[in-house]
Amino acid sequence: MIIKVVFSQCLALPWEDVIIKIYKFNPWIFCLLTIGYVLLSFMAVNLVTERFVNKQSQEIKEIIQHELALVRYSIEANVFRDTYLADSFASVVALNPQFAMKNWEYVAKQFLSKAALVRNIGLAPNNIISHVYPLKGNEEALGLNFRTLPQQYKTIQIARETQKVFIAGPLELVQGGTALIARYPIFTDVPHNANYWGGLSVVINYDKLIALSNLHQFKDVDVALVANNYNGTTSKLIEGDDAILKDFDISYPIYLPNVNWTLFAKYKNFHEIESVSQFENLFYTLGFMTFSVVYFLILFLINNYLRVHELSLHDELTKLPNRRYLFNEFERIKLRSGTLIELTVLNIDLNRFKQINDTLGHEAGDEVLKYIASSLTKCLRSSDFISRIGGDEFVVILQRTTKPEYIEQIIHKIHIYFESNPLRWRNHEIEISLSIGHYHFQGPSGDLVINDILSEADKSMYHDKLSQRKNEKVSENGQ
Repeated sequence: MIIKVVFSQCLALPWEDVIIKIYKFNPWIFCLLTIGYVLLSFMAVNLVTERFVNKQSQEIKEIIQHELALVRYSIEANVFRDTYLADSFASVVALNPQFAMKNWEYVAKQFLSKAALVRNIGLAPNNIISHVYPLKGNEEALGLNFRTLPQQYKTIQIARETQKVFIAGPLELVQGGTALIARYPIFTDVPHNANYWGGLSVVINYDKLIALSNLHQFKDVDVALVANNYNGTTSKLIEGDDAILKDFDISYPIYLPNVNWTLFAKYKNFHEIESVSQFENLFYTLGFMTFSVVYFLILFLINNYLRVHELSLHDELTKLPNRRYLFNEFERIKLRSGTLIELTVLNIDLNRFKQINDTLGHEAGDEVLKYIASSLTKCLRSSDFISRIGGDEFVVILQRTTKPEYIEQIIHKIHIYFESNPLRWRNHEIEISLSIGHYHFQGPSGDLVINDILSEADKSMYHDKLSQRKNEKVSENGQ
């Protein structure tokens, strides 16, 4: 109900009066506006922050995608480099198996010195290992018949059937660590490849391969690596968590000789990333600080405006509304009252004010005016409007009061109060005499002409003043 009243009144008021109504009418209205401002501020800060966080998150995503692509290229480049070297070595063996076996240590050493990831190599004529380099630590491999190891023999068969290198693994090695095994089929009748001689096995250090690729250096994503042709037929998760495969954001194929892997990545919550979180907290802090400063600045400006507005509408001496405020009040009455208006205007003038100033001084005159202002406030209702429009002249608006007998009662009450309550100032008793004129108006708001009403009330006041002077003369002559 309160909000409805304020809203209906504010629609018809100038904007500065709207501010005053909202600011002064009820503290709850002000609280509601403050809450609304806080909510709007929060929404604005949150919107701007989210946009910048999303922008920064997108930049981080692009950086991550670029770095994941580098991981992919690193794995491919390192594996291809060493497998191409091994392929050349296999070609040497295919051209002259006897020469290769006779000079095994020399040629194997030359190959291994150029390879970056190869741990050891083994030569297996008729799929039985006869030569290993380096021999130290791999002695148990000599004489191993791959036919007795079904899983390994299967990969050798794939290499023989495809007539190309096949990457098996990664596998856990007996001597420790994890490795990829590159199986090279060797044919002595190249390019017909009908005469199968045996195979060359190259053990590639898987742990070193992953370390060089920086796969585990990511902080903002979870990664998983899948070997799609792990043993020639099935796929296997070789790095990361299986849950990533069910819900991933990025996937990159990794192409290796005769096989392929897939790199999967799932973004972490970017709000939990330290750099993004710090940026978000900073933005929220700066945003709320800015809106807080703006809020208090608005309050400061409104307070200053209201203070200046009050000063411009009030008499500096008596603190009563001034002439400008009086005219504004008439306009408000016209707007509030609708089509019909009912009011009475009292024009009050102090008698012999010049005499008081001349005999007791202007300081006494000021005290008299302040006393009249406070006394009128006591005599009249709180709903009555009292103003000082200049000098010793006061104007009162009695709303919804037009009955002559009631108006006369009010005027009589004012006279009786001042007659029985003279002002005592510095050992002086100052008797105060007032001339009071009045004019009552009842009719359509469109017929209310402010200057005409004030003029009629002023004429009535002068008529009262003349009557009092005549009465005083009659009293003097009677004496």
